[in-house]
Amino acid sequence: MTGARTRRWAWRALGMIAILVVAITFWPTPVDKPFQSALARLLGVLHRHGLPEWITYSVVESASNVVMFVPLGALIALLAWPSLWWVSGLLGFVASLTIELTQALWLPQRFPSAGDVVANTAGALLGGAAICVLRYVQLGRQRR
Repeated sequence: MTGARTRRWAWRALGMIAILVVAITFWPTPVDKPFQSALARLLGVLHRHGLPEWITYSVVESASNVVMFVPLGALIALLAWPSLWWVSGLLGFVASLTIELTQALWLPQRFPSAGDVVANTAGALLGGAAICVLRYVQLGRQRR
């Protein structure tokens, strides 16, 4: 899981995903704006067909912030020393704080949020923890 080939792949993937995250988070207007009404209608239909009412637009938005940072956290943990997998959460926090501060200072149509920092950090930690678990499982298999 930590060979030179894997590391090269991980660096490339991290670069591509980082570019995508920067494009999404530094876009001058909210990227979900064109889809807000369609998603609200879809949630209404899904609620009528059994989706729990607590799954609202804001829950979907927050979950998407978590999901967006999972690959970043996983790739950071993959590139870090195995015992430093948690650095993915720390770097996710720093990146998210930078994003939210930039939105607050220079992107007036964006809405910075402490909740986004929490969701992004959680996503990065989840990605890092997933790699930690996979490494643990792999180590167990190698010992057998």
